[in-house]
Amino acid sequence: MPNPGEPGSSEPSMLQTVLASDLVLRPADSSALAARNDVEAVGTWLSARGGRSPNTFGAYKREAVRFLTWLHEQRLGLVDVKVEDVHRYIEHLRSPPDHWICPRKLADGTTRTSTQLMAGPLRENSISYARTVLTQLFGYLHDAGYLPRNAFKLSRRVSVVTQTQITRFLDLESWEWLWPWVCEQDGRNRERAAWVVRARWIIALLYHTGIRRSEAAAGLMGDFARTDQCWTLRVVGKGSKVRYVTANSSLLEELRIYRRHLKCRTPLPSPGEDMPLIAPLRTKQSNATMTGRNVGMIVSEIFKRACSECRDEHIASRLANASTHWMRHTNATHRLRAGASLLTTQDELGHADPKTTRIYAATMNQERVEDAEKLVRLTRSVPSDAS
Repeated sequence: MPNPGEPGSSEPSMLQTVLASDLVLRPADSSALAARNDVEAVGTWLSARGGRSPNTFGAYKREAVRFLTWLHEQRLGLVDVKVEDVHRYIEHLRSPPDHWICPRKLADGTTRTSTQLMAGPLRENSISYARTVLTQLFGYLHDAGYLPRNAFKLSRRVSVVTQTQITRFLDLESWEWLWPWVCEQDGRNRERAAWVVRARWIIALLYHTGIRRSEAAAGLMGDFARTDQCWTLRVVGKGSKVRYVTANSSLLEELRIYRRHLKCRTPLPSPGEDMPLIAPLRTKQSNATMTGRNVGMIVSEIFKRACSECRDEHIASRLANASTHWMRHTNATHRLRAGASLLTTQDELGHADPKTTRIYAATMNQERVEDAEKLVRLTRSVPSDAS
């Protein structure tokens, strides 16, 4: 039996605490759901549509809780929602009242109230995402016969700025500064030797494979396998889909360095080896694993420290804004710049839609600079009129 509030639960405990039972309505007799009220109906939707990953479940649940809490204040149930109510909710997200704002630091002895669900006004992209998730919720409940209409589908779309190319990645210049800096830490921080070696391995792993932090945290050394002298890493991605990422020579060299530090029996992994791909520090259990959040915190600290020591303000600016997921974008962008094909890059990253991969294949900056200079050469070759 799943715990309330986790994937598979039909009654998320947080929803139960923020809603009063007298404000939710029973579904029509023709409903395909056994849910007795809005809380249980939303829980069923979360179980059916949010279980692809913990991140998806958490994001869907956050949007559902926020909307149902707002409905509670408006004395409305899901069945009452009209298009005008959707528009009012969108404005609420743009300009939430004070009692909806959660301070960054709560005063001693105080706890967050049931309505303190926002850090501040949402940006248009976040509002658009909220509308998309709630459109899916209403669509599911409408298809199930629980609701008579999908008011979100009929509502006004949110205008957002569309990115035509990826900007959240480390350009080649930034990477060529960062990687030597990471490698230099081995000799500069002997007191933190274990942390430094692991940090170097994490950066190398994310850069050369493009895997997500959650995929890296869940991996085992035994997921590496050799076939016809080619090494691959087995990765379980979104939707529990398995893919095999090629391990290049640089990654294998970094793997040897990391395993030598861990005093592993062999330079490269053996079949069935249950040691984690990224080993936690200060634990006696050889098979203890990390979380994606742990990996993210390590990468964030690396970027923060690197930024503080970088004297190039442009590179430092990119490092200051970088996150773990930037490494995935960096892998894809650098692969394509080096001449890798869209097809192999799509397979390595696990993109279901090739359009996603094509975003990384936008015209490279150097080509644009060269073409821009052609205009300069043209204008210089044209004599100016005599005065």
